Amino acid sequence: MNKLTKVGLTALASSLVVSSASAGELGVSGSWSWSYDDSDGTALENGNPMSMGDSVTFSGSGETDQGWTAGVSYELDGGNFDDYKLTLDMGDGGALTFSGASVTGSGIHMVNNIIPAADTAVQSMTAATTAYGVARGAGATGNLGYTITVGDIKASAEMTKGAGTDRSYGVQYTGIENLTLVAGMGDVNPGNTDGGSEEHTLGIKYAVGGATLAYQVTEVDYMASSGADEDAVAIGVSFAVNDDLTVSYGRQKVDITGQGQEETNSGLGVSYTMGSMSVAAYAGKTENSGGSSGATADEEGKGLTLSIAF
Repeated sequence: MNKLTKVGLTALASSLVVSSASAGELGVSGSWSWSYDDSDGTALENGNPMSMGDSVTFSGSGETDQGWTAGVSYELDGGNFDDYKLTLDMGDGGALTFSGASVTGSGIHMVNNIIPAADTAVQSMTAATTAYGVARGAGATGNLGYTITVGDIKASAEMTKGAGTDRSYGVQYTGIENLTLVAGMGDVNPGNTDGGSEEHTLGIKYAVGGATLAYQVTEVDYMASSGADEDAVAIGVSFAVNDDLTVSYGRQKVDITGQGQEETNSGLGVSYTMGSMSVAAYAGKTENSGGSSGATADEEGKGLTLSIAF
């Protein structure tokens, strides 16, 4: 190959690399947090109540010849990539998401908890709770989701191969001013010998001024006769005092088949944002955890988190 041809090919290759790079973007963002979480005043006996969080997210996107936007993101958390996904936004044709691990948001996950919370959801405020009464949807690893918006209706579906095919659906309607209506259904682990579980949820949310109120009912029905079905009712309100300060209160009751009592979760939350820094706190209580009764079935929790994004 003569020198002139070699120089020409080198220049062509360089122009192609530059052209390819200019078609997409790669970015990095991160955050850290410090938390203090105590349950029923036993933190000093059971371990250190303080913990940290760290997150660095690598994300890239580019436009295809069809005008679609393709994206990828990886989150480095505690030294491991634990949240990563692929996205393909087709504009009016909807958006596809494939979760490699830990990322949810499609199907019933889009609508499974619309109760406003300034910090932690009430069912997660104490060590006694295990997220009863919330639709779990399909698994996050290997999850294929599709979401489309048509006018005032946003619909989403998801599926994961596992014990059978997990699948769930969610729909949101915002055609009435200040009002949001949601519904969802799911079929989880239908290939299990016990038949897995079926999930249904309905909710309504109303926002006016700085206040947001929400009400939601959820059913988780296990196909096996030994399964403990869950029927939950949740209600909550949040109020934005100003652009930086928000307070909230939530309450959830769960009736668990075969248990003598209803589990009740309730609590307050508050968050304050100052630029890239935010402070959030919560205080909650669980009564009759898992439907049990007695002094050990009641527990209180409280926590404080300081976080900074960069």
